[in-house]
Amino acid sequence: MGKPDPAPLPYGSLQYYQVHYIVEAESDDNHNLLAHCVPITKGRLGNKRVIGVKWVGAGKFSERLQADTKLTDMLKEVLLGQGEIRIDPQDTHVRIYGKWLHEDKLAFNETMFEIADRIATHIKQKLADMGVKA
Repeated sequence: MGKPDPAPLPYGSLQYYQVHYIVEAESDDNHNLLAHCVPITKGRLGNKRVIGVKWVGAGKFSERLQADTKLTDMLKEVLLGQGEIRIDPQDTHVRIYGKWLHEDKLAFNETMFEIADRIATHIKQKLADMGVKA
């Protein structure tokens, strides 16, 4: 009989979920839409607050998102709980998502939905500028 694993993996599914917002866009230039935002915080522990947002990504798409002040204001409200927002292009679609959440904290967040909708509008405008229908 073999030695048992000292750190076995848990069996079954874990109770963590991630909400994805999908924008259908089939293009060869989807890789130009890769971006994620990082919160700029001040304070620690209970006094921690988001004072700004920095978009990091490929090409001018991250600059377009950084220039949207309404999006930045909306992100300041949500990023403390979400950690960061990522935009991940695939071959046939673009995903917008935040961090993994435990099932106890998983709930519909209307502000996050509005943020994803605003980001999707920027994605569609960028694809229209490139001549792709989204």
